[in-house]
Amino acid sequence: MYWGKQLGYAVGTLRSQQDTMDPARRQVLDSMGFIWDGVQANCKKNLLALETYKAIHGDLLVQSSFIVPDQDPKWPQDTWNINLGSLVYRLRDSKDSLLPEMRDKLNVMGFVWNIREKKIGSGRTLKISVAKQKQLLQVVEIQYKLQDHTEFTTFGNNFRVPSTSPWPEHLQGCNFNISTFRTAYRMNLLNRSIVAKLDAMGFVWDDNQHQWKLFLEALQIFKNIYGHVEVAKYFEIPAEDPQWPVYLKAMKLGIRVSNIRSRRTSLTTEMTQELDALNFVWDAEELHRQRVLLALTKYQELNDDLLVPQKFIVPEDDPDWSSDLANMQLGAIVNRIRSTKNSLPKEWKEQLNNIGFKWNARKKSL
Repeated sequence: MYWGKQLGYAVGTLRSQQDTMDPARRQVLDSMGFIWDGVQANCKKNLLALETYKAIHGDLLVQSSFIVPDQDPKWPQDTWNINLGSLVYRLRDSKDSLLPEMRDKLNVMGFVWNIREKKIGSGRTLKISVAKQKQLLQVVEIQYKLQDHTEFTTFGNNFRVPSTSPWPEHLQGCNFNISTFRTAYRMNLLNRSIVAKLDAMGFVWDDNQHQWKLFLEALQIFKNIYGHVEVAKYFEIPAEDPQWPVYLKAMKLGIRVSNIRSRRTSLTTEMTQELDALNFVWDAEELHRQRVLLALTKYQELNDDLLVPQKFIVPEDDPDWSSDLANMQLGAIVNRIRSTKNSLPKEWKEQLNNIGFKWNARKKSL
């Protein structure tokens, strides 16, 4: 009898008829505990979505067109595909009719009820003229043409237009506070047609999220090339290697990996899970050991023994050696391992024994 009924649609229709519905019919629904306010019906889920947005973006200035992405591990599954921009609009519109408990929770969260009264800095109202927005659009268009890719277009927090061609003379030397533009975007204060043109060029509105995506992409490519993500501290993405996208070249990936380890406790659960999915090595000591094992295994493969000369350094630009091991002072490392045998962790010694490491071997001379 009820198969094929679109229950969600039916409930929405009933709510829209609240003021004109026959009193007797409404009384029946009231007796069943029917919730007339759709926003409040999903209170817990909506609050969770808002909390997650704030954790990611740092505020609740939700763009009107924003929809929670599907299958995004940064967001709780219950919030996927919620039209959060529309929800925020409805919350503001129905402020006076919300349950006091709901209003209190939103206030504690820092919800912005009147977007036009939102202040920035020292009490200034955020206003960016259409003329200024058009100037930014012109700057982005030029940058888009100048760069070596079309994946995205981004700037730092501030951008000063160079005083050279092809930048227009009337803009040369002008400063653009990109952070302010991004804030205005989240507050839905920018001209829609200009935003659409910026979106078409992949303009980056959320730089933190963008940098994180680039970092994950770099790690994935590193893993595809080397079979692991045991990135050396000073590894820099090579500029001439065609295996890497142009926008990642020269990234100091090793330094970024080291920084991520040092601030592990500040990462969100979703960020940690994304790294774990790549078999990210959180322990720097363990990383060092794994890289030494890789180098020793390769040395043994090439020389049929592990009698590494004390001054041996993994060669650079040698096709027999993985480039991420280049310049490792393997001879000095082996010498240090032998001299500290008694203080080494048991597990580390077992790993070395498993590859046939010689603890008392006489070192070769060069």
